[in-house]
Amino acid sequence: MGPFILVPAGFWAESFPVVDAFQERVRQTGIGTIQMTLLAFLVTFLITRGITYSIKHGKGPFGDVSVGGTHIHHLVPGIILLLVTGVVGIAIDWQPPGLAALIVPTFFGIGAALTLDEFALWLTLKDVYWSKEGRRSVDAVIVLAAVLAIAALGIPFWIDVWNAADLTGSWIIATWHLIAALFCVITFLKGKWIFAFVGLLFWPIALVGAVRLARPTSYWARRFYSPAREARASARYPEDRHMPTWFWQRDKHADTAAATGE
Repeated sequence: MGPFILVPAGFWAESFPVVDAFQERVRQTGIGTIQMTLLAFLVTFLITRGITYSIKHGKGPFGDVSVGGTHIHHLVPGIILLLVTGVVGIAIDWQPPGLAALIVPTFFGIGAALTLDEFALWLTLKDVYWSKEGRRSVDAVIVLAAVLAIAALGIPFWIDVWNAADLTGSWIIATWHLIAALFCVITFLKGKWIFAFVGLLFWPIALVGAVRLARPTSYWARRFYSPAREARASARYPEDRHMPTWFWQRDKHADTAAATGE
C-alpha cells in the first residue's frame, strides 16, 4: 500500500470496479460502430489538414479540385457521404456480420470530418479556411470529437462502473460527475466552449476554463464582472473586439462597429 492510500485496497475494487468495466467494455467488446466513427473522423481530419497544408504551400502531388472552373470544396464529398450513410442507416435494415458492420460508421466519420473541417465556410459563406475565422472549423472538429469520445468511451464505461459499484461508490461517482458538469457549465458561460466540451471528457480542462478570466463578450462577463474586471477581460482577449465569442452575436457586433466607424 502506498503512503497516500488511506483506505483498504478492497474498497476501490468494490466501490469503483473500473478494471472490470474496462475489461468488459473495451478489451472484450472490441471496437464498435461508435469507436470506428471516432477513429475515421480523427484520421480523416488529420489527413485532410495535411493535404490542404501541402496544397497551400505547393508541396506534394495534390492540388485543388475544379469542375467547369468551379472550385469544389472538400465539404461537398463530405456532405454526400453524410447523406448516403444517413439514408443507409435509416432506411435500410442492413446488419452485416463482422467487419462489414463497420463500413457505414467508417464512411459517416469520413464525411463528418470532411464537412466540419470547413465549418467556418458554413457560417461566413466565404473561403476563410486559413484565416482567423477559419479556426472555427477546428473548434467544431474538437467539439464533435469530444462528443464522439464521450459516446464511445465515457458514458458506456461509467454506466458499467455505476451498475457494478456499491452504494458508497455510486454516490461518489455521482458527486464527481456533478462537480465536473458544474465546471463545464461555468466554462461554457465564460465563453470557452471548447474547454467546456473537452472538459466533459476530461474535467480538469473544464476546471482550468472555470477559474480563468472569462471572455468579455460572454454571459459570465456581462452578468458578473465589474467594469475593472471587464477591462481586464478585454485586454486578455483583444480579438473579441473584432470577433465576438458566439456567432449569433456577429450581426449585432457588425452593426455596432459600422455605427461607430470601427
